[in-house]
Amino acid sequence: MRYDHFGSQPPLRIACDMPGWPASGPGWHSVAPESLLSGAEADVLLLAEPDPRFAALGLPLVLLATDDTPPACLDEAQAFVLATDPPEDIVALLANMLAKTPAGVSDWSDGKASISALSLEAGRIAAALARLAAAETEPVSEQPLDAGLIRRLIRLRRDRDRYFPAEIFADPAWDMMLDLVASRMEGRQVAVSSLCIAAAVPTTTALRWIRSLSEAGIFQRATDPTDARRTYISLSDTATEGMQSWLRRFTEQFQPRN
Repeated sequence: MRYDHFGSQPPLRIACDMPGWPASGPGWHSVAPESLLSGAEADVLLLAEPDPRFAALGLPLVLLATDDTPPACLDEAQAFVLATDPPEDIVALLANMLAKTPAGVSDWSDGKASISALSLEAGRIAAALARLAAAETEPVSEQPLDAGLIRRLIRLRRDRDRYFPAEIFADPAWDMMLDLVASRMEGRQVAVSSLCIAAAVPTTTALRWIRSLSEAGIFQRATDPTDARRTYISLSDTATEGMQSWLRRFTEQFQPRN
């Protein structure tokens, strides 16, 4: 749903504390967050950080994330936006999110916003993983995959930072995918904040990748059934199969040869 095509939908009421945020636009208007405490109504909170004063209202929280956003705040939000997102795309995101049942990160962006270099790259990653998962034409080791091996691989990747500038090896998509496949083997859930740390890049860069990889269907989002304020990210089944196929091939290279 585009922000200028709400049709007969009631105006979207956005309680926003973002500096410079427009007062209104086609199909929506702003509400001062403080006015909610005196009885005003809103459909969604768009805040720079979670505010406990509004927790009892039960409104969806969308966070304006920056590199200084505390990790715990990322896990409290139902979605996030970045300072570089145009207002019209943010409004479209909010309308799209509210029009659906709570779903994955793939719902955090509309069609226009998804046409970006990151999304195109994420789409190529998704296609490559699907081909890899289906290929299996070469003989590989039948030894079960070990999450410990993946953790050692991750540690080795971080160890490069001792010898070279970290930015020349920045590969947040791969680092996050390695962390997620290891966590899946360990039966451990991964929060957004934890995944940002695993990416080993600034928070906003990690969040852009999370959003793009989600749009490509590689990442999936789930709300904690015991605490709706906490959300988790996981690999899709297709992405998991692709990662496992690559890891088997990787492991096979270090098996003794006859």
